[in-house]
Amino acid sequence: MWSDDLLHNFWRVAFLALFACLCSCEGDPFDRNSKEIAHGYRLKRIGNPSQFAFLAPYDTGGLIIDEIGWRKPFILARASGSQYWDRINTDRAEHIRISDAQRRSDPDLRSIPIESADIAWNHLKRHKRIW
Repeated sequence: MWSDDLLHNFWRVAFLALFACLCSCEGDPFDRNSKEIAHGYRLKRIGNPSQFAFLAPYDTGGLIIDEIGWRKPFILARASGSQYWDRINTDRAEHIRISDAQRRSDPDLRSIPIESADIAWNHLKRHKRIW
């Protein structure tokens, strides 16, 4: 009898601990509209099924993009209607804006395959980042 109460109390505490952990997570583990690229940078489907936002770690809102590409440690994203690229170096947490000419002149960046956000979304796995 005493062991039954102990076991019952254990399961209660375990359930509450699990609930607290799920509620305190930085990301939404059940979010089907978000996929991680690397180091917390995510692609998120928004509103219209063919519209995507690029989100930095811990951000809830981001840059609405048309094109994106990545190769460790870089992520390149171009905002809808923009002539500039956002270049993220995930190893250094460095984010700068560059022109298309700068992107094409840098050997590390020009070799990164660029795709529409929709195609890139299909290459990402829901619970597995690229690096």
